[in-house]
Amino acid sequence: MRAVRIGSNHMIDVVELDAPTLTPDELIVRPVACGICGTDLHICQHGFPGTNYPVTPGHEFAGHVLAVGRNVNGIKEGDFVAVNPNVSCGHCEWCRENKPHLCNALTPIGVGRAGAAAEQVAVPGGNAFVVRESIGHGVAALIEPLACALHAVESAQGIKDRRVLVMGAGTMGLLTTIIAKHFGAADVTVVDPNPAKHAIALEVGANRAASPDELRDERYEVIFEAAGAMPALRQALGLIRKTGVLVQVGVHGVDAKVDINPFTVYEHELRIIGSNSLANQFAGAVDLMSDISQQAAKLIGDTFSVWDFAAAVKSMESGHAVKTQLSFA
Repeated sequence: MRAVRIGSNHMIDVVELDAPTLTPDELIVRPVACGICGTDLHICQHGFPGTNYPVTPGHEFAGHVLAVGRNVNGIKEGDFVAVNPNVSCGHCEWCRENKPHLCNALTPIGVGRAGAAAEQVAVPGGNAFVVRESIGHGVAALIEPLACALHAVESAQGIKDRRVLVMGAGTMGLLTTIIAKHFGAADVTVVDPNPAKHAIALEVGANRAASPDELRDERYEVIFEAAGAMPALRQALGLIRKTGVLVQVGVHGVDAKVDINPFTVYEHELRIIGSNSLANQFAGAVDLMSDISQQAAKLIGDTFSVWDFAAAVKSMESGHAVKTQLSFA
């Protein structure tokens, strides 16, 4: 079968590989849509923790089931599924605490094991969720980032009737905006330095869209830093209302550092919370997507053939589209 491969030298190639072998606990899926995200850019550019090079990327995907292992229940050949890419061990302390994304032996699809940028991909049966194909292939591939955004919103420990700021109008920022409004946030402001993204932020439910320099002395009860950019994080730290919460969603470099005034954290009773990956929210995201699919579809921008993966990466780097996806036609 054909597959995209990224080597340890970060070169992208299309190669011929053996098709995955069906094991008793797995499925073989033929992908039909796959998103590209910041993790993929890290893998292509300078590496991402846990990457097993050479790797076939692709962790935000949906497709049709080609074969079902004998130990897998509730899924049959031909089913349309979205896939949770986090493959956990199931028995370490974090798995026992129902935090599989923190698993000591986490091996994500498309990072630590072969991903969906291929004609076929093997996935654990428990990681596949049957979804209605009528929501659209591209929307189904957004369920994984939606699960990440759902985890971020739940990490805020209460969103209803609160004043919210979202830093970054990328996929994570806008999905977080959609969820915050869906769950009753009183007001959501989205900030992004690219004015071209302001219109879509308003279209999916933001009350206000602004550039960073338009923020003055406002204070927000909940802030989501979804930009993964140091200027955004520094600005966010100065905009938290007393007793407010900052949820760190954006992925920064492993060596990045920012100054925090501990006296302000103490005096204002601030909370700074990390939100890593999708936790245990994939099933919830499958259900939620049925309610917000029309809004989510507005995030899908440029679509490339999977075999033009390098071009798709360049398009995402340009920042013109919110969500760049791969097709398999």
